[in-house]
Amino acid sequence: GVGGGGGSGRSWLPLCQLGELGQVGPDRRDILDGFEQTQSVTAYPMIAGHDTEHRKGLIAEVNKHLAPLVEARPRRRLKSAGQLWQKAGRLLIAERLWLNTTRLTAMCADVPVLSNVWYSFKTDNQDWDKALALWLNSSLGVLSRLATRISTRGGWVALKKGELKKLPVLDLRAITPGQLRALSNLFDELAGMEFRRLPDMWDCPARRALDDGLSGILGLPELYTLRRLLAVEPAVSNRRVA
Repeated sequence: GVGGGGGSGRSWLPLCQLGELGQVGPDRRDILDGFEQTQSVTAYPMIAGHDTEHRKGLIAEVNKHLAPLVEARPRRRLKSAGQLWQKAGRLLIAERLWLNTTRLTAMCADVPVLSNVWYSFKTDNQDWDKALALWLNSSLGVLSRLATRISTRGGWVALKKGELKKLPVLDLRAITPGQLRALSNLFDELAGMEFRRLPDMWDCPARRALDDGLSGILGLPELYTLRRLLAVEPAVSNRRVA
């Protein structure tokens, strides 16, 4: 854990690696080796794309389906659709981000899904899924994502599967059942709100409500200063330091 504080008297914040809390799903290449996208409804729902004009809230709505391949693609090995699907999850974590246009780094779906641009994460606990989605979209979560990112160019960043497993997150095993329930309820309260792009996160009502709620539940100091600093970070704001 790391140092904390706040009204509840908590002096530390329990952290762990994301991979300790669940299973990271297949990457885009694995999915391509086992499935093809289809407009027809199948037993394999999918979240396709990361259009920031449509991905504005914490709830991810299924917009495509997958159909198992019957033969391998050229110069590729066929992967088992059944084995890939066993790693489907309700929590989705962005694989790649344009920091200056991204609104959300994680979302939750109502059903287990796979995606071509989001890593699915399987916990088998919907309260954990919601709590992790909140954490990853909070100022603390955005900070941890920036600290472990693999930069490709400017504000375009990617996170490889091995790095995602090591991403520091709130250790949900170390908080109380009441705190977990409160985080799940906070997710439900914020589910209908629209999140602004990261450069505007400092005065985004949804992000402010998320940070304030997280701080209150976990007994942390307010996160306004951190949120303001993140918003003007050059990789996020796409502006050079004077």
